[in-house]
Amino acid sequence: MFSSRTDFLFLIEQQFIFIRFEFETSIKKIYHNLNILTIFFYNIFMQKKIDITILCKVVDNFGDIGVVLRLSKALLEVQKQNSAIFPEINIRIVSDNLKSFSLLEPKINENLDVQSVLGFQVFNWENDANLEYFQKNPPEVILECFQCGRPSWLETLLFDIKVQNIVQIVMIDYLSAEDYAETFHLLQSLTRSARVKKINFMPGFTQKTGGLIFYNHEIDFLEGVSLPLAPELPLTLPPLPGQSPRPQRDFSKFQTIFFSYPHDFSSIIKAFIKFNKKIGGNFLVNLAQGAGFLPFQNEYKKFSSSKDIFDLKTLDFLPQEKWDELLKQMPLLFIRGEDSLARACLYGRPFVWHAYIQEENYQIVKVKALLEKLRPFFPEEHFSKIEKLYLVYNGSDGNLCEAIFDFLSDYENLTEGFFNFSRSLKKNGNLAFHLMTFISKNYII
Repeated sequence: MFSSRTDFLFLIEQQFIFIRFEFETSIKKIYHNLNILTIFFYNIFMQKKIDITILCKVVDNFGDIGVVLRLSKALLEVQKQNSAIFPEINIRIVSDNLKSFSLLEPKINENLDVQSVLGFQVFNWENDANLEYFQKNPPEVILECFQCGRPSWLETLLFDIKVQNIVQIVMIDYLSAEDYAETFHLLQSLTRSARVKKINFMPGFTQKTGGLIFYNHEIDFLEGVSLPLAPELPLTLPPLPGQSPRPQRDFSKFQTIFFSYPHDFSSIIKAFIKFNKKIGGNFLVNLAQGAGFLPFQNEYKKFSSSKDIFDLKTLDFLPQEKWDELLKQMPLLFIRGEDSLARACLYGRPFVWHAYIQEENYQIVKVKALLEKLRPFFPEEHFSKIEKLYLVYNGSDGNLCEAIFDFLSDYENLTEGFFNFSRSLKKNGNLAFHLMTFISKNYII
């Protein structure tokens, strides 16, 4: 039956590993269910409402506040849909850039220091009058996003010896595919007060992190539930792998959205022209607002006399909800930033990520980490084209024009891999749900 003693021992070893894995998985499920059950009974008997204060300083125009807006809405959605197990929450957002906030969410008034919008309160970071309000309504949970620090008035309140309530600070970090995300997730830190607790909460791409933020309708989209096309987006959208076609309009162009930091746009445009010629002049590029918007337009004008020039459509700045719908309905995405990267990962379409440029080209480390998360979902012959483009696009040596053209030409062979990658992220769970579980549990233990 066995060719050698080694084969026999290998089989025994594999069976042992499988049994151990199943046992550990069962224990984790039991532990998770006990936590949820504990929260459930506590919620019934105590009827506790938790104040969650979210801090955000806008570093790069919209990325930081975009994540905070998304997280706030997702927390409210998770609590509402799981009201039997999670206590009510009161969300207070403190931001230093209400103008950027208002562009992402038009209901925000940039001129008001205090306002109520979409089920949460919004406070101007710089308003010292906040101290009086928060003294009367002291923070219980603080989500300190992206190492933004705390306003001076809040710092005064937190470490006032007269204040006795326990405060839990949760450090929400930037999204990263690097291994450190698992190491730092739920790692506790010290503060200068025993009653002020601090813990790290890491977004990420594995089950050992907090996962990604998503809404229920985004899961519906990934699961193939038909969603109406936005009236201002006349797109022909190919179905996701294994799904029936979605509602479509009579529109012949193959489209992409292009959202980038400043770059060598000449090489990119040459690649787009070459691809446009290959598909018979049916390539349309939707150019998004941002730092790369005008430089791309200016470079595009230099090629206007080319007989194979692709069509270019310039987009107005879009609020977050409309931006999400646009990304969802695009067959191909060139995106930048953390929030748009997370959407691209969840929407199951082929995408190219332009990482934020960092000192000593550290963005390459981040790009390589993301590539390793993508690699298992592609045959090597197709993944090599993804890898080459991602690295060259983000600062490694190589022919950018050639890398983009090879990627675009292999589009049909890439769709299934990106789709399966998206499905894997769903299995990691919703960051908002994980965060609500942690916060609720924190008030019991």
